[in-house]
Amino acid sequence: MIYTTNKIKCGYMNEKNNLFINDRKSSEWDEGIFIIIILAILLLPILFYPYCITAFVPIKSLSLQIFVLFALTLWILRIITFNKLEWNTSDLHKPIFLYLLLGCLSIIWSVNIYNSLLTLPLFLAGPILYFIVSNTIKEQNKIEKILLVIIIMGTIMGVYGILQYFGIDFEFWGGNVGRKQVFGLFGNVNYFAEYIILPLSLTIGLILAKNSIFNRVFLFIALIAMGGALFFTFTRGSYLAIAVTIPVILFFYFKSSIDEKKKVFYKKIIFYFLFLVIIALSIIYIPHPLNKEASPLGKLRQRVTIESLTSGSSALRRMATWKFTWMMIEDYPILGSGIGTYGYQSLKYQADFFAQEQNRDIYPHGFAVQAHNEYLQTWSELGIIGLLFFIWIIFAYYRSVLINFRKLEEKQKAIIIGLSGGVTAVLIDAIFGFPLQLAASLSLFWMFLGLTTVQISISKYNGKENLLQKKNKTGKEAHEEDDNSRNTGTILKKSILYIIVITVMVICILFLVRPFMARIYWYHGNQELTRENYNEAIAIYEEGLKWNPWQGELYYDIGNILASRGINQLALQYFHKAEKYTDQHNLPLYIATLYKRRGEISKAIPYLEKAIKYQQDKDSMLPLQLQLGNIYLAGKDYKNAERHFAGAINNDPNSAEGYYGIAGAYLNQRKKEQTIEALEKVIELAPESKLAGYAKTTLTKIKLGE
Repeated sequence: MIYTTNKIKCGYMNEKNNLFINDRKSSEWDEGIFIIIILAILLLPILFYPYCITAFVPIKSLSLQIFVLFALTLWILRIITFNKLEWNTSDLHKPIFLYLLLGCLSIIWSVNIYNSLLTLPLFLAGPILYFIVSNTIKEQNKIEKILLVIIIMGTIMGVYGILQYFGIDFEFWGGNVGRKQVFGLFGNVNYFAEYIILPLSLTIGLILAKNSIFNRVFLFIALIAMGGALFFTFTRGSYLAIAVTIPVILFFYFKSSIDEKKKVFYKKIIFYFLFLVIIALSIIYIPHPLNKEASPLGKLRQRVTIESLTSGSSALRRMATWKFTWMMIEDYPILGSGIGTYGYQSLKYQADFFAQEQNRDIYPHGFAVQAHNEYLQTWSELGIIGLLFFIWIIFAYYRSVLINFRKLEEKQKAIIIGLSGGVTAVLIDAIFGFPLQLAASLSLFWMFLGLTTVQISISKYNGKENLLQKKNKTGKEAHEEDDNSRNTGTILKKSILYIIVITVMVICILFLVRPFMARIYWYHGNQELTRENYNEAIAIYEEGLKWNPWQGELYYDIGNILASRGINQLALQYFHKAEKYTDQHNLPLYIATLYKRRGEISKAIPYLEKAIKYQQDKDSMLPLQLQLGNIYLAGKDYKNAERHFAGAINNDPNSAEGYYGIAGAYLNQRKKEQTIEALEKVIELAPESKLAGYAKTTLTKIKLGE
């Protein structure tokens, strides 16, 4: 379909030059966007900056946002220049636009607008990249160049990951040899695996094609490099992603085949794949010299045992995260809590989850910045509406692929199947990880969606030159419009629009760079802190806050330094600023301690309550429970005193202090029998202590009826 207005003309591909609109000048702008896309593919996997917290994630996220912003600016300038929007229609456009719009609107009802604003640029980068790719990449050879660069970068990262596993790495990384060291240039083994599954799935899809697109030897080398690196990550979620993706790719090939011989060919491949799976499982699970405990196969077997998958610390930690994420969803089911607010809320909900029944004994403690499940996190931040929009995107994508299969040439079909394989891998991995929160994997995912749309359009509208000639203006009309565009008024108008667009771009870049600069100052401040140069550290942190006044961790670190030096009033102010933007395990305890020092017990109590829930284990909870129990006892709030002393006893049944405290709470509530029982327990647990002496005196008075 082609939409035409007086000022906007939307068209599709002209077979003559494999362009949607045969316009050399227009394609020059597209070349600029194409170069930016290639640079993003090349640089995002390898960028890092060691003088930042952290060395890997912030620089990749910033770079993606800037690449997308540059490409978007060129696209807008192109539209202004030619007074023409070339818009490639697709079933994906509407759900992606609604998903993007909801993310922007969620700032209005966000529980923490600051976190939402800081997260929004990365969220927008993916959908905007989709629209840019699907509406500016117009040539078959450009699609193939992009795919080639993706596979090359995946291969390079794969080789590097294998070398890392065997301890061959740059000196400045150092560290251990083995799974944790296989991080490519992503800083984390899971992040690396979540990237590598995209080019790996694409390679699998292309190598299975009967008609070669790239040299099969090259694809085979790429497959070994990326597959080997993924193997050495021992990342179970990514293993599952590839294990599901391969049958999906084979199903697509089988489904798309018209020729019965090809169907038989792909049936054989499916049979061979199942046979290889059985062989692989046998090699992993049946004991033999090659899968001993210290060997790679032995390590793999340990990672994929039933016990490790169901009751290992990693599995239990994820279960706990999912369960308290569900608690968030129950509180914000329809619209969510706002984009980017998950990490800000997770400690609070984790604390509430651990306070229920025996959850603290069953599940490991931690701090989940991400939900380790994209679908649950989307639901928690954007509500059921946001999740349904995302599901709509996926449904529309696979529907578009399936209904267009039989219209495609073999080469085009193979490309779409390879791209859909990468999309499938991310969607499966997203059940256990968060690939759509990481710049390198996020960019490839949305790029794969966009390239699929382009490939279908190229195939669908190839050869429709006559239709375009009827719908578009004649060459004479186009020439007249070009002459009209040269008049002084139009040139002035366009110049003003150029200045506005470029100015907005510069402002956006400044906004994007500021949080990154704050993290650099945070790093250098920490360096001074390790050298005990406290004044210098504070000065650096303050400089960081000038770049990003919403960086809560900087307020937190300054507050810690001030509190350690006895500057309590100022420290308290910084801690309160910190809690506005971030949440930390020890933040409630530090605030409570400062209020106690000032004698403001009533203000300290709610923070102590929170601090108890935030503690990582029962041993660290115990002294705070005793402390708060005594505060309530002194304030004659005997029920709350009883509650906290009972909690202390539950955490440590041998706590004489807990029994003595609860005896005082019982006594003041006239619970004589419970008081006697508690006091006797004090004497039993610590017969030589002062508490035992006090307990004996109190028991004597009770028995004498005093």
